[in-house]
Amino acid sequence: MQLSNHSAHRCAIAAAMLAGACMATQATAQTRLELINEYPATSITASADLQFADLVKKASAGGIVIETRQEKQNPYKGDAQVAAVIDGKTQMATLFGGVLGNKDTLFLLSSLPFAARDFKQARTLYECARPALEQRAQALGAHLLYVTPWPPSGIWSVQPLQSEADIKALKIRTYDATSKSVFERVGAQSVQMPYSALADKLAAGEVNAVLTSGDGGAGRNLWNHLPHFTAVSYSIPLSYTIINKKTWDELGAGDQAILSEAAKKVSATSWAGVEQRIEANYARMRENKMTLATQPSDSIMAALKRAGDEETQAWLKANPLSDKEAACLSAPGA
Repeated sequence: MQLSNHSAHRCAIAAAMLAGACMATQATAQTRLELINEYPATSITASADLQFADLVKKASAGGIVIETRQEKQNPYKGDAQVAAVIDGKTQMATLFGGVLGNKDTLFLLSSLPFAARDFKQARTLYECARPALEQRAQALGAHLLYVTPWPPSGIWSVQPLQSEADIKALKIRTYDATSKSVFERVGAQSVQMPYSALADKLAAGEVNAVLTSGDGGAGRNLWNHLPHFTAVSYSIPLSYTIINKKTWDELGAGDQAILSEAAKKVSATSWAGVEQRIEANYARMRENKMTLATQPSDSIMAALKRAGDEETQAWLKANPLSDKEAACLSAPGA
């Protein structure tokens, strides 16, 4: 059938309008992703998440929006966070190594007791193990985006710690199975629990000490219950930011590149700035009348390192590593 000039003109207008509507829809299409984190906005990991979201939004010209849900806004706690990402209930999560380590013990590698004496060693250890960690994340059903290092873990306590006997008197919250066992080896009562369960235990007097960084404790105002901090530098643990594998695969190559580049920048910034946070945390702790023991007694350190060595050997026996993974523990600089 041949259209009249008038009809053909109207069809052309309609086609142009449809094409314009399609282009407008594409232009305004927006990918929204949720990123959960159990820690407060002032923590080093939550700050990194906010930076990540901002970088992604700018790089995508608003095409990708990451909604960060931190602390009380995060509906998932502890191990439930891992399941939420893997099952697709949320798209992304920043997970403390102790939590993700409950799913795969390789994520505990960086938090083995005294495995790294400083941030240079901690970063060398992570970079060495990263290919294996990325593969393990894939096996869980996730894609590893970036890591955020924590300041060294110390002991927040009700009473000052001056000797091995003081360590044995602790009822201490620890953050993974390894740290729980280390303090039990010393003779302390130790319980592993997520931060979300800690407040009630402190208030009830069921816990009189917490193993965490100055950063983690300051973010939770632990000085209200625990006025003493002993800087034993037990470990330099990591938090891992992961995205659901199916969600990642469904993103276009361009969007994946944007997220990957933002992740690289955030991780670099976190490693570069973590040492400055130590002094900032100490300043806040002193402002809140805390007593800081930055040079713990020899007896405390000897007891913890002895227990740490024993636990590391037991952990390696129970969680055999490949030759490449094991080599990371003795890599140059680590």
